[in-house]
Amino acid sequence: MLNLNIKTSEIFEIDYLEPTAIFEQFHNLKHSALLTGKGMKDIAHYSFIGVIPHTIIRYEENATISTENGISSIEIDFWKLQKLILENQNYHFQDYPANLCGAIGYISYDALHEIEKIPRAENNYNMPILEMTFYNRYYVFDHWQKKAWKIDFTYEKQSEIIVEEDPLETFEVKNLQAECDREDYIRKVEKIRDYIFQGDVYEVNLSQQLKGDFSGNSYRLFQKLYEINPAPFSAYLNFGSEKIVCNSPEMFLQADDKLVQTRPIKGTIARSEDISIDKENQKKLLNSEKDQAELFMIIDLLRNDIGKVCKYGSVVVEAEKRLEAYENVYHLVGIIKGELRDNADYVDLWKATFPGGSISGCPKVRCMEIIHELESYNRHLYTGSIFIMNKKYLNSNIVIRSGIVIDDMIYFNSGGAVTIDSNPESEYEETLTKLQSLMKAVEK
Repeated sequence: MLNLNIKTSEIFEIDYLEPTAIFEQFHNLKHSALLTGKGMKDIAHYSFIGVIPHTIIRYEENATISTENGISSIEIDFWKLQKLILENQNYHFQDYPANLCGAIGYISYDALHEIEKIPRAENNYNMPILEMTFYNRYYVFDHWQKKAWKIDFTYEKQSEIIVEEDPLETFEVKNLQAECDREDYIRKVEKIRDYIFQGDVYEVNLSQQLKGDFSGNSYRLFQKLYEINPAPFSAYLNFGSEKIVCNSPEMFLQADDKLVQTRPIKGTIARSEDISIDKENQKKLLNSEKDQAELFMIIDLLRNDIGKVCKYGSVVVEAEKRLEAYENVYHLVGIIKGELRDNADYVDLWKATFPGGSISGCPKVRCMEIIHELESYNRHLYTGSIFIMNKKYLNSNIVIRSGIVIDDMIYFNSGGAVTIDSNPESEYEETLTKLQSLMKAVEK
């Protein structure tokens, strides 16, 4: 029923161009995908484009598998499905860079319900908790070497799904409304601080949501947003009924064979065009005891998470506090690395670490219960992950600074970590700072 094995791969080197320029000709094809970004050399290495779907896999209450021959449904456990997918592909046997190709898709924050028994929030819209696409054609861009390739695969079982949408040149966002106002958000922060004083938790990631009416071409929104802030883990997924516009700065999991790493972000401060103010802001963030405490707690949590599936003694903190510069903000970033056990694969890694500690809190399970209590909506893909994955290669992000377009509506979320030292007013202002690029992009 599921055969993703490749018979042949043809690799053609092409002119090195911006991935967004190449994707311009494909953005109106349903289930086309773009993963791209700019940034420091060690995080912005590759970009990917996937076009001409071979197989589309979605998981809601059960799994559906779509090919050109139609849609089949199977009843299977969420994690067993992913194991099955990994076992039925051979991208990793292909020559470079075809060996980097594989499933492009997302896993929703709400996949947590496949791990922990936590109540579900009210649904403000519906989307799968997992969706991934395998393609007949990929484009791979190596930004270190300034090289690019077009890769055409021939599969043992052929399938091509080509559905083209009518291209629209513009977009419009109207009637943006926040799920809670300043006072309500501050009240929620204070509630979390009460939980911290009671000893329930150390740190909780709280978010708010904005929604509005959307019309037009969502890729034009991505382009505008990417021009404002070419974040290193950006993505545009035209997944038919859902259009995902992602402008994330944060890596979640990255793996090359058995070597894995995760890079949580904690601590945010605005950049300034005034050089003296900008330097002062950098110093302020680096010396912030609150932000350092947030980061160190999450580093410790993630060391423990990847340690569940990594070889004993292999998990190390390579950087405990690195300052990274983005278009509008500075962030503090930690780098944790490890080596997967011989009997562990990437599905085991997902299950051990999901959802990311930087966007849930510490301890994770109790924090997710508090998030459910205080947030009045399902997060869906927000704080989930967009990825490309095969048996020997994985690159994924944390879905933040992003918009989900579905049913002529667009949804944005923004949040931050609340600790015992949090100032409720400042926490609310931080959510607005993180929305800066998105707000600029939707302005007329």
